[in-house]
Amino acid sequence: MKRRGFTLIELVVSLSVVGILMTAIGSSIVISTKTLPTAGGFAEMQTAAGKSLTLLGNDIRLAGSVTMPNVRTLNLRLPDQDGDTSPEAVVYQWSGAAGTAFTREFNGGGQVNLLATVIDMKFTPIQSGSLVARGRTSSPADRIRVDISAGISEPVNVSAEYRLFNARVP
Repeated sequence: MKRRGFTLIELVVSLSVVGILMTAIGSSIVISTKTLPTAGGFAEMQTAAGKSLTLLGNDIRLAGSVTMPNVRTLNLRLPDQDGDTSPEAVVYQWSGAAGTAFTREFNGGGQVNLLATVIDMKFTPIQSGSLVARGRTSSPADRIRVDISAGISEPVNVSAEYRLFNARVP
């Protein structure tokens, strides 16, 4: 009766083939994980910037008064939102230091980060002149332009222009 088994050469060859297969599978897993979006990546930053601009735009359209102490701070006075019959104070600001957050403060209740890593941000008041047509004079359309550049490795640049319906830029 002969014992059948594996020779040393067969064992070494089979282990080599298994090693090559494991290396190929491992490499494909590493490559596929690098293609996944990362936290704080371009898509996530673009979404956060869009949400920030939407919130800011809604507040600007409702504002009864607007003041801009500097190009990085916007103070808005909104009609009553919480039922206490007093107007709401909303402050949007960025410190000016690259990598810091763009924030919103509602009635002095603490700052909420809207966009985490801002590289540059600026509010620009835009005032149009009156238009005279067919004997009628239109009032100037006051607007605020917002330009934001945010992100670390892949910067996202967004801008928007909002018309003030209830207030004028001083």
